[in-house]
Formats: sequence, C-alpha cells, structure tokens
Amino acid sequence: MKTLKIAIRIILILFLLFVINGLDCRMKVRQYTITSSKITRPLKIVLITDLHSCWYGKGESRIVKKIDRFRPDLVLLGGDIFDDRKPFDRTIQFFNTIGPRYRCYYTTGNHEVWSGQLDSIKNIVRQSGVRILEGELVTLRHGKDTFDLCGWPDVTEHARWSVVWNGVDSLSKRCNPARYSILLHHRPEFVEKFMDYGFDLMLAGHYHGGQFRLPWQREGYYAPDHAGTLKYTGGDYPFGNRHAIVSRGLARESTLIPRFYIRPELVEITIVPEEKAELNATSNAK
Repeated sequence: MKTLKIAIRIILILFLLFVINGLDCRMKVRQYTITSSKITRPLKIVLITDLHSCWYGKGESRIVKKIDRFRPDLVLLGGDIFDDRKPFDRTIQFFNTIGPRYRCYYTTGNHEVWSGQLDSIKNIVRQSGVRILEGELVTLRHGKDTFDLCGWPDVTEHARWSVVWNGVDSLSKRCNPARYSILLHHRPEFVEKFMDYGFDLMLAGHYHGGQFRLPWQREGYYAPDHAGTLKYTGGDYPFGNRHAIVSRGLARESTLIPRFYIRPELVEITIVPEEKAELNATSNAK
C-alpha cells in the first residue's frame, strides 16, 4: 500500500511538471539553416509573425535585442503584427525602432484587416520606413548577389483565394530563375500550391503552431478556422532543394486559451552557399 501511494505521488508530480512545462510562454529563438547554389555569401533573415501587439518589454525591447544580436540582412514581417483588439502603441514603437535599423518588409494578416483600421496601420508601417509588399516583387542586392523578394496581402483583403493564387502565380513568373526567390505570405494553408510556382523559399505564420501539441510531435492540433489535425503549423518543410518555413508566431497574452507545448518564437534563418555547406560538412567529418 505504501509503495502504491509513493507511485501515485510520483505520477502526479510528473504530470504536474508536464503541464507546467507545456504552459511555458517564454519567447524561443528558432534557428534554421538552409543551402542554395544561387548565392555566394550567407544571407541572414529574421521572420516575425503573429505578434498581435503582445508585450515584450517597452517598444518590444526583448524582440529588438534578439534581432540586434543576430544582425540580420533582412527583417520580414509576415502579418498579424497588429491585433484587432489590443492597442497599437507598443507595436508602433517596435516599427519605429526596427524600420531605420534594418531592411524591413511587411505583408498584412487577417487581424490587421479585421481591425477596421487597415489604412491607418499601413500608414504607420510606411512612416516607420518599413516597406509594405502588396503584390510586389523587389529585387535586392546582397554583396555580389541579387535575390527576388515577393509579398502578397492576406486573403481577407481580397475575399477570394483565386485572386491570391493568380497574383502569386504572376509574381513567380516575374522572378528570375537564376536568382534566389522568396515569397512572404501570412497563411500556410496552400503551401504545396505556392511551392509549385517555383519559389526557393516561402515564409508564413498564421496557425500559431495550433492550439496544442504533444512535445514529440511537430504539428499542432486545432486552430480557430481549422479543426482537427493541421499541416504546416510550424517548422521547415523541404520541397526538394526548396523550403517553406512556417513560424509559430509571437502571440501570448492575446490568446484567450493558453497554448500547450507551443512557445512563442522568433525565427532566424541563415541561407548559406551550397559549396560552403559542403566544405563545412567535409571538415566536420575529418
């Protein structure tokens, strides 16, 4: 009997630790390294999605410190940076801080549209020096390399997916196949369709990793507009030598029901030349 009581106590303690760990909402830095034969020097990107105007210190200082430490060549903001119910003050400070420091590009998410203040939000973003990609392709230089960056607004701006698909398809046809190409779009539902257009890298968010997941699984379960098991909720998804990377986002206190084993994340991506990656692998093997 005494042994049984001890066993029950141990099980309860382990269960409590499992729950406490699952409710951890500290920001995590998620790092990905991918290779490409289309670049000759490393390209460092920070991906920020689904901030929802949540609190990370005054002016989102904790996020800014992480960005400064990584020293990215590009900061990409993939929608729902503003929330439709929370004040914009700290988000405005965040944009005003990173806009002058980095090359920053932004696309809208559904919550910016739902706020009913989309025009004001876009004005805030533009005034900070951050460029909004509204169905545009920009060709950027990085050392001797050039790459194509494309962005398309959230489907809620158009009300029809066909507009998004046709627009992104048109952007892909304007990309130079010899240059590395990146698509920034808020939603990952149709990752396969977007990757069929030939982009080297697609970046998205939206799902927040799902509502809950088990620690040994990558995909989460349930999102407000998608019940059951989800695909593309967070991580690096290879399509041959091309990749889709989905962020679980930075939302915390704006979430009514706490997420379980889904920590808010800041995504750091390093794209390295294929030859350099092969050399590193060879030297590590010796």
